[in-house]
Amino acid sequence: MPNQTFSELLLPGLLMLKKLLFGSFICLFAPLTIAANPPHVAVDIAPVHSLVAQVMEGVGKPDLIIQPGASPHSYSMRPSEAEALQRADVVFYVSTELTPWIVTPLENLAGSANKVELLEVAGITLHKFREGATFEAHEHHDEEHADKDEHGHEDHAFEWAGVFDLTAGTYKWSFAKVSGDYADPAMKMVILESDDIEASEEMAEELLESNDLETKRHSDVLVAKGQAYVLSFDESKETTVFSVAIKESGKYAFFTEHMPFEFEANEHFFKDDSGKDVEPIAQEPETGHHHDHHGEHDPHAWLDPENAKIWLQAIAKELSRADATNAPIYQRNAANAIEELDALITTMHGLSKDIEGIKFIVFHDAYQYFEQRFGLQASGAISLGDASDPSPARVKEIRDAVSEWGIRCVFTEPQYNPEMAHSVFENTQVGIIGVMDPLGADIKIGTGHYSSLLKALLSSLEQCHSQANRPLPVKS
Repeated sequence: MPNQTFSELLLPGLLMLKKLLFGSFICLFAPLTIAANPPHVAVDIAPVHSLVAQVMEGVGKPDLIIQPGASPHSYSMRPSEAEALQRADVVFYVSTELTPWIVTPLENLAGSANKVELLEVAGITLHKFREGATFEAHEHHDEEHADKDEHGHEDHAFEWAGVFDLTAGTYKWSFAKVSGDYADPAMKMVILESDDIEASEEMAEELLESNDLETKRHSDVLVAKGQAYVLSFDESKETTVFSVAIKESGKYAFFTEHMPFEFEANEHFFKDDSGKDVEPIAQEPETGHHHDHHGEHDPHAWLDPENAKIWLQAIAKELSRADATNAPIYQRNAANAIEELDALITTMHGLSKDIEGIKFIVFHDAYQYFEQRFGLQASGAISLGDASDPSPARVKEIRDAVSEWGIRCVFTEPQYNPEMAHSVFENTQVGIIGVMDPLGADIKIGTGHYSSLLKALLSSLEQCHSQANRPLPVKS
């Protein structure tokens, strides 16, 4: 063997050690490189964002589209929120029933993203919209008249009635084909000069059931008089339109054989001569426009933690599909979150038993998932499930209920003007005590948001229970 220097003898070993160290370096940092590029995820509301954040913990953070201090029913995205939606690989959202405005942004900004509508996830509990301002009264009414017809309501010649406050002029009432067909080839209608549905319904019934019916066709004129019309729809047209001539300004009651919402496609059924939508100031049944136009289920399903458990599994499954490398982390995080929710549900069931039977009014009908899960029930809601302004008839009904049932607790919401609640209960002995908030506007956004939200709802009801047991203040 020729003579070799010490450095020559050492060189092969150094080269091998360098390779081993370099390989170890690559193995050490390869997982970090993958984990640093998780899928971009966008979420509509803070409670659902919290669930997604729990599943993604240790991998990445989702973007929130709707800030919890704003109403999800109508929202204008900030530029940063639109950018988050545009770069998203996965979008989780409750439903277009909660956020009807989101349809266009989902198509235009997140067209290539995987979109998961959580209200469509199999296995969750869904509740239909509740009718009327006072839930207890309507439940009792339905029980009393359960044998009247297949829907549990009294058998009327009309399905819908609405009172409109109209100025003299000409209006357009339209009937559109939906999915290629009219809901019915014809429909009866009565128009009466009246500001009260109940006071006029007997006359409307008689006219609708009589044989003295006047047939009207496309472009014909309808007026308020003691006459029932048969509106015949033109099968050759996508929309049949009738003119409504109002001679004198005032309030007018319309009674229709079918729900007018059944004939809506892209536009509202009643408009003035400038094309502006005209809404009723009272209607029966008092069903919000969203009930029939968007769907039948109340979208506030995140307030049932059993639904949240199912969603956690669905979120982990979708993220695992988008990012198989981190699938074990997503699955483990979801399992841990479900275990924590189970413990919270057990605790809250125990606490809720102490406040069973409390009577309270909420600002808008958003809480029935929470109520039914924990054996509690609101007596009524000032506003409908989409938080639209209440009609005068609804305000009167709920004020009467407060007086009749001795309700002491009314809750406002940070997303809406609390002055509405104060004005509704002015001169009544009701205590407006803070808030019940379905979105958690004052709760920190992130992994702990969802459980904190549930605790806050129960805490508000515990305060109600405490206040309801205090003596009423003496009026001077």
